[in-house]
Amino acid sequence: MQFYSVPTSDPRSWTTITNALVPMNHQFRDPERWHAGLTGQETSTYRLMRWDQRGDRVSDRTSAHIREAPCDDFYWIVVPERGIYSMRSRDELTVAPPGRAVLSGLNEACQLHIPESTAHAFQVPRIEIDHRVPPSRHTVVLDMTRGLGRIAQDMIRGTHAEQANLSDRDFNGVCDRITELLCMMAIGDPSPQRAHHADVAESIRRYVRRHVGRGDVRLPAVAHALGWSPRQLRVVLQETGTTYRDVRRDEALRAARDMLEDPASQAMPIGELATRCGFTASWFSAAFKARYGQTPRDFRRRRLTENAAPQS
Repeated sequence: MQFYSVPTSDPRSWTTITNALVPMNHQFRDPERWHAGLTGQETSTYRLMRWDQRGDRVSDRTSAHIREAPCDDFYWIVVPERGIYSMRSRDELTVAPPGRAVLSGLNEACQLHIPESTAHAFQVPRIEIDHRVPPSRHTVVLDMTRGLGRIAQDMIRGTHAEQANLSDRDFNGVCDRITELLCMMAIGDPSPQRAHHADVAESIRRYVRRHVGRGDVRLPAVAHALGWSPRQLRVVLQETGTTYRDVRRDEALRAARDMLEDPASQAMPIGELATRCGFTASWFSAAFKARYGQTPRDFRRRRLTENAAPQS
């Protein structure tokens, strides 16, 4: 995993750094006194950053920027701790004070107003959101003060604080869980019964995660191990908007991703890795590319290259 720190950035340096991620036009109030610090951590799957900004800025993402860099393969979740983050898109204003978070894409023209502030910004692959959250809910304000929101915010803070102590697999695993919590919030979790179902669904995911490639993760075996009937398990997952087939595939693909990133597994042939995760070799390649945008072989090659490159 790469992690980095930019203790002090003047407006020109900040523009260079942030435009490498998402190109925009930036306007700074009182640029002579404006500065910001930025720390971040990232793998080929997720990116988590924290900024501490002194002074105001307004950032415009125009149609020209979008043609140059669409940025349509990920979403951002911005979690302010100090200052009010706001985003205007399609003449709609979305506002997030501390205690709230904004989930949105940056693949459309928009304007961001960011006052003196401290915030976390979490970049998530688009596929992780799109297959869980209806398109109408892809720009949404989330309550981070209680329940799942408070848990997710604590996980974001803790993950960033422990950046030097996390492996790629640790970081990706925690980010997977944060993403699932945020998606549950975006869909809506209004009732205690649904919250209970969400807890049960997470226990199913944990069991599959621990046993994929090591034990029997077919539906009857998993239901028996958890003390449920297969029908009960199906119903609970259906109530949370998924199926056992989807859960098994998701966790198997994540296990495969972690193995491809693990230096200890670099010598393992792709076909053997696929078999361990419960896939046929041909179906695995197609499913992995659909989920992560690269074939398993290209994904592994990229990770080898990144691991060999000097760290920032």
